[in-house]
Amino acid sequence: MNKGQRILFGIIILFLSISSIQYSWQMIPERSLNGYFRLKPMPGLSFFTWSRWFSGEFQNQITQNLEENIGFRNMLFRIHNTYDYCLFGLTHAEGFICGKQGTLFEEDYILEYTGKYFIGKRCWDFKLRRLQAVQKKLQEAGTRLILVLEPGKASFFPGLIPDRYLRNGKTLSNYTWLVSSLAGRKVPYLDLNSWFLSMKDTSRYPLFPQLGMHWSMYSVPLVIDTLTGYIEKVTLKKLPRFTPGRVVMSDSLRWTDKDIADLLNLAIPLHGSPMAYQDVYIGPDQPSPGLNVLTVADSYYLNIINDYSKKVFASNEFWYYNSKLYPHIVDDRDLVYADKQDLWNRLTGFDVILLMVSEINLHCGFWNFVDEAYLASHPGATDPPGYTVENRIRNDRGWFRYLVQKARRNGKSLERQIEEDANYMVNLENH
Repeated sequence: MNKGQRILFGIIILFLSISSIQYSWQMIPERSLNGYFRLKPMPGLSFFTWSRWFSGEFQNQITQNLEENIGFRNMLFRIHNTYDYCLFGLTHAEGFICGKQGTLFEEDYILEYTGKYFIGKRCWDFKLRRLQAVQKKLQEAGTRLILVLEPGKASFFPGLIPDRYLRNGKTLSNYTWLVSSLAGRKVPYLDLNSWFLSMKDTSRYPLFPQLGMHWSMYSVPLVIDTLTGYIEKVTLKKLPRFTPGRVVMSDSLRWTDKDIADLLNLAIPLHGSPMAYQDVYIGPDQPSPGLNVLTVADSYYLNIINDYSKKVFASNEFWYYNSKLYPHIVDDRDLVYADKQDLWNRLTGFDVILLMVSEINLHCGFWNFVDEAYLASHPGATDPPGYTVENRIRNDRGWFRYLVQKARRNGKSLERQIEEDANYMVNLENH
């Protein structure tokens, strides 16, 4: 072994030693990685068996755990991500991509906007018939169901979408079909997506952030003002209204204005365009909160319930994706699911139900909320054959994406592919 080889060998041994010391004692604090994942702990001696040894399971598990728990793992992970992002524009946060001018997107926004996720006219017609029936039944019981279409970043920034997503053009999307159908059926709804687009060229401050996936923090008080105004119009009841205060521009981006950038886990944080932050307050002459509200929505509503809804509504229960009960929505060890026992009586116990869905989640078909409410309000009604499985497909992200690819390979519409696979599953379960 020559001198150069000995030096290289010594450097490797030194790094492995330091890494082992870091793993055991955490001598140097490291920033935690952002995102949702859970590292597996190192297995104990009881995990060793001769069968696991000869099958290779023991060695594979030990190797995986060593890789996940190596000292300085977080720092090395961030360095690797930074190298790929800065040199090649690659992101290692699943489902997120870098668009033009450094604008970050969640890929599903783009696939929704371009029509790749369109679930079909037949599906939407069926769901909207049920929506109308549920709205009517609830109104008769004194509860108003308000559909709110939240905006989408791809619709707002179509010119910043990477060209590869637009090579085959844009086809009919869920949003386009839904809006035209709602107008034709005269179903009342609040379209925040078109409202955002109407303000795009006139707003003094950004309505969508460069580095985030949700509406900007500045736009949230504008949204709550428009939303409360619409609720007042529907219910004929006065609600507390916010008064705008000073606006500051800041390079220090807050919360969801940089939520995609945080998920990239880069060694050097990205600094996007400065964003606006506005102070708002409720004056002493405003009415007291007086409505009990149920909100069925996605993560866009987190900006509202955390900072505003408690000041506007007497109570606000939030069913996250029509499933998890806020605030128990993050940690699997602390999950609480929405109570849907005696569902119809639960729903009619609210003054207002807000069904709020962003463009990225339209393919989920309201997360089955309308279907569940319809069956609860129409005793004896049942779902068509295969429809329950179709809903499972539309709400299972991995399954749905797989069928999007399968439909393209087979030259079929996504609606047809979902129907065929659902029928196959039903036949399989019945035999």
